[in-house]
Amino acid sequence: MEARQLYIQDPITHRIRMTKAGIEKYKTRFARVGVQVSKIKTVAEFKAAVEACFTSEIEALASTAKGKNADLDEIMAGLPGWELLLLKKQCQNNILY
Repeated sequence: MEARQLYIQDPITHRIRMTKAGIEKYKTRFARVGVQVSKIKTVAEFKAAVEACFTSEIEALASTAKGKNADLDEIMAGLPGWELLLLKKQCQNNILY
């Protein structure tokens, strides 16, 4: 889905309003990271909310999948923070030596 289908941007103020499709796609995901879709007024705010979702979802994936499948670990190793997420998980589980 293209960004222009997710929100409408005012050409003068550059403020945005989420479309029905954008609200349906992101309302729940943004809420998980504490962002209300109705409060997003700029492209920068939208991008920040997407980044927060990405980070949260990668952390969730790492907490359940990291170290369980070598092929997945190899693929995911290229993502920013994948290795740091394992370290964070180890710290939380007190398994650092």
